[in-house]
Amino acid sequence: MTEPRLIVEVRYGKLAGTKKAVEAGRALKVGRTDLADLVVQHDGQMSGTHFELQWDGAQCVLRDLQSQNGTRLGGQTVEQGDVPHGGWIQAGETDFMVYVEGKTNAPRRKLKRSPEEEAARIEAAARACERLRVEAAKEPLYAVLDGARDRRILEVLREHVEPHQSLYDGLQGETLEDVAPYLVGPFRKDSALLDRLLAEGFGNRWGIYCASYEKFVEVRRHWRRFLMVTLESTNEQVYFRFYDPGVFRVFWPTCHAGQQQKLSESMEEIFVEEEDLSLSALVRPH
Repeated sequence: MTEPRLIVEVRYGKLAGTKKAVEAGRALKVGRTDLADLVVQHDGQMSGTHFELQWDGAQCVLRDLQSQNGTRLGGQTVEQGDVPHGGWIQAGETDFMVYVEGKTNAPRRKLKRSPEEEAARIEAAARACERLRVEAAKEPLYAVLDGARDRRILEVLREHVEPHQSLYDGLQGETLEDVAPYLVGPFRKDSALLDRLLAEGFGNRWGIYCASYEKFVEVRRHWRRFLMVTLESTNEQVYFRFYDPGVFRVFWPTCHAGQQQKLSESMEEIFVEEEDLSLSALVRPH
């Protein structure tokens, strides 16, 4: 069995959402210069090579590299220490979180469906995953996930290497971190995260998928435009939960061609789970 990788994520700052994966038996140096493996160039309080993480597949050890301002683990300044899954590291003005890839198993839950219905959902999820793997091999594939739907979503995202970022910015993004919508991707065709999201979330309205040749930052900028909409009847601004497939699949057919064009601008395709557990591809109008 392949040993899991260590996932190191920049949590706050200009590089928020940046991740590095560390293979078992390897080490990762973090610092401000190109001598580091994970470079945080803009942080003037960080040393050239500030700290190192050593990962043997089971244990992560942090070692401060004689940095000028020290390294904090769990809020305490250390020269060396064991980093737990979900460990918090501070160096300079940058925060990092450390996770073991795929560490947390799906929780046991009381099924909302009969055993037969759940078996049908699992089969549909496998078909959807196979189809989206094919798409990911052809063009960059992303997901927009509803963090408020299930707290398991953010847990899964943190334990995998693909970048993810809240669609909320600033203080709103921090305070609503556990319930925010998240953009994640692009996925590799063999992505373990894609497998996990579909196995657990397909049929449970975890989110929508989209293909786009735009960079992550542009895809995020596009979807952020639709977080709030104005009701024509009252002129009131309300949250638009387009990333809920139950909302998107009802809303899309009501849009005229111009609205569909705006909603799918820069998207090659948008994929939405249907109530019958099929996967629909909503091609943007040309």
